[in-house]
Amino acid sequence: MKKKFNENLCVLIYLSDGVCYSGLTGLEYVTDKDRAAAERYVKDEDKVLHLVSAYFKRKYIGEWTLTENGKPISQNKFFNVSHCDGAVVFVLADADVGIDVERLRDVGEDLKRYVSSDKEFASILTSEDFFDVWTAKESLVKAEGSGIKKRPQEIPSFPINGVKEFSGEKYFSRRMRYSDFIISVTKKGEEPFDFDIKEEKLL
Repeated sequence: MKKKFNENLCVLIYLSDGVCYSGLTGLEYVTDKDRAAAERYVKDEDKVLHLVSAYFKRKYIGEWTLTENGKPISQNKFFNVSHCDGAVVFVLADADVGIDVERLRDVGEDLKRYVSSDKEFASILTSEDFFDVWTAKESLVKAEGSGIKKRPQEIPSFPINGVKEFSGEKYFSRRMRYSDFIISVTKKGEEPFDFDIKEEKLL
């Protein structure tokens, strides 16, 4: 049975550092199809991330389909999932929503310049500043549903926390630092929200 949420927005995280893939293959909710898809990856850490992403969707959504742009959607709920080295995040909401997670790390000046507008580039003084900008852009295009089809510089990140306009619609974004991860959530509409993060325990 899928867990029911009363909140307008709920964020879950699973920290995957040091997790053995073989220990997750018997997870409840995960299907043989999910396991077969995970097996296509070469690295164990990538298998873990795929399997946990499937777990979140099976447990809290049930069935889903993909849009032509590759976004997973459900007839019943608005949701999104993201993963990076060491973490998988999942968001469930009452409107179109996108989420992105990145682990803090050093990045080169060329990448900062490629991703950012002039105004954004001028604001990036630390790696945390960069990932604030990057995850804001990623979560926005995931909420909108098209993915990154425009040049990254043309996708707005500001305000990092607040209302922005994209493709003729208004979206509200909020970011959070969780350990050494930056997480951004963007939801369609102008209604402000805050979010807490609940750590999911699988084993």
